[in-house]
Amino acid sequence: MKECPTCRRFFPDQNSFCSYDGLKLIRSVQNTDELQQGEGQRQIPPPPKPVPLRMTIIDQSDEGHRSRVIDGLGLDFGKQGMRIQTGTIETGQLHIIRDHTVAFKNKLEVEVDLPNATVRYTGFAAWYRPEAEGLFWVVGVYIRDMPAADRQAYDEYLKTLSQSSQTAPA
Repeated sequence: MKECPTCRRFFPDQNSFCSYDGLKLIRSVQNTDELQQGEGQRQIPPPPKPVPLRMTIIDQSDEGHRSRVIDGLGLDFGKQGMRIQTGTIETGQLHIIRDHTVAFKNKLEVEVDLPNATVRYTGFAAWYRPEAEGLFWVVGVYIRDMPAADRQAYDEYLKTLSQSSQTAPA
């Protein structure tokens, strides 16, 4: 995956230049591998119960265009992102992804109520799928930016999840 250093849009590896501002693309340091649906081994066990969260969809081309606050649950957590459940992926004429190309990802502002802290980050949806006959959606969300104090609290939570699985009886 490549990224424009100015507008931060994503493009397939075969692209060399941004189709919006013409700048040379750089290889993205972001890796959404752990967010892929059902692939690979789980590195961090899921929490004992889903974790409440709220998110807002922000239009990539107009940051003033924002959705209402959408409730959800954190189902799985990883260093680079999380798998969440929500009843809404589109509201206020904003879709969680915008369209299905790599280049057009709407921004998500997410607030997660961890057991010992509430953390905030911005990110984007890497994928989504309906569950329970369309009653809710499961979404892979990539963490793009997180304040340092929130990152520390988040990493401590991941460590707690990992340690709890090691001490759990088999």
